[in-house]
Amino acid sequence: MKSFVNKMSRIVSDEYPWTKLLREYVMYCAVGCINVAIFAGLYWFFSNYLTVTSSPETFGWAVSFAISSAQAFVLHRWLTFESDSNIKTSFTKMMIVYTVLWIVSTVTFYVLVEVIELGELISWAINTTAFGFFTFLGLRFYAFPLSDGRVTRKERLENFRERRKA
Repeated sequence: MKSFVNKMSRIVSDEYPWTKLLREYVMYCAVGCINVAIFAGLYWFFSNYLTVTSSPETFGWAVSFAISSAQAFVLHRWLTFESDSNIKTSFTKMMIVYTVLWIVSTVTFYVLVEVIELGELISWAINTTAFGFFTFLGLRFYAFPLSDGRVTRKERLENFRERRKA
């Protein structure tokens, strides 16, 4: 336990207190529910109606993950982390985080469904839950680092309205 506390003290600081970490994680989970719903719809479609491989569930997982990752970028950048990171740089970094997790989660999903023969919905839930927190940490500290600054949702909305008037 003491080791865990020491490691977390490297993440949490005066600039980034526990309360901020928890608020962001709650927002990440809320936004994640939207992302998972979109992912689930895509997965259902691809695994049931686009059976171009002998492993339609794994194909559905892989394709749905890729598509929903791009959509998740916008929501996490604007809502979860209120990031002012350069769009190209943060998108590239997010895709690196997502690609690593995509590879690992697709292999894990294949093992759960095809090798262990666990039900696909149970495997899907296990996989999504297991990799969620690791994704949050990768996004917060690599793709949308605190050092890049912050733009609140209110400020973004005001900027958007001003651009529309111009």
